[in-house]
Amino acid sequence: MSTAATSWASLRLGANLVLAYRLEVVVHILSASLVTFFNWSLWHSVFIGRETIAGRTAEEMCTYVVMAWVVTTFYSTRVDEFVGQRIRSGDIAVDLLRPWSLQLHLYMRELGRAGSTLLLTTIPLALTTVVLLPLRSPTRPSTWIALAISLLLAQAISFGLSWLVGLASFKLRNAAGLARLKATLIGVFSGALIPLDLYPEPLRSIVVLLPFQGLSHTPASIYVEQFDPALLWQPLAIQLAWALALMVLGMLAFRSACRALVVQGG
Repeated sequence: MSTAATSWASLRLGANLVLAYRLEVVVHILSASLVTFFNWSLWHSVFIGRETIAGRTAEEMCTYVVMAWVVTTFYSTRVDEFVGQRIRSGDIAVDLLRPWSLQLHLYMRELGRAGSTLLLTTIPLALTTVVLLPLRSPTRPSTWIALAISLLLAQAISFGLSWLVGLASFKLRNAAGLARLKATLIGVFSGALIPLDLYPEPLRSIVVLLPFQGLSHTPASIYVEQFDPALLWQPLAIQLAWALALMVLGMLAFRSACRALVVQGG
């Protein structure tokens, strides 16, 4: 089977995995809706008696924090858990014997899963929040194109980070602690929970160059049209650079991990 055919099959597999667990989709929507509403309520309360915070109006900030969380439903992945479990059980040996790129297979599978999640969770949740809450919507057509590109790059960055954490199981045998650390770093530095505009300098200037900001901060900032249209390429370029860097680093780490592989399990 060609690489293109294998990639297409992996893409369909990821999409079907979401469709196969409909109850999980419902639970995901409900939990994301609650967090989204709580985020909006918190920042709506913070702006009482204030016109702007960190240069943003109440409408802009509330839209940012809502969309920053909504996009997490699209790029979230459990590749690190999957790879770690395969390594601990010894099933990773079977994966390595197959004539494919495991990294490419899992990336395409997660891309397919993200596509189904986009249609079933992310878009419905975004539309619901826009209808029910006093949020702003993009006014420029170019914003939607940039947002679509940014979301794809955010998914690639999320996969790259999770893939590296999963590979750590080759040596750590159990990377659960590292996975929790990754989740914490994403929560703090991605902008999903804490807007990066509130970080003091020079910390903010450092954070916006890390890969985490490409997950929620960049898509949400594009949505609220924070960037000048002529400069939209800059945040996208940073996202692309990190997506490619993580993919290459993942390839190198995978080769190194395979050389040190010790299969344990029945």
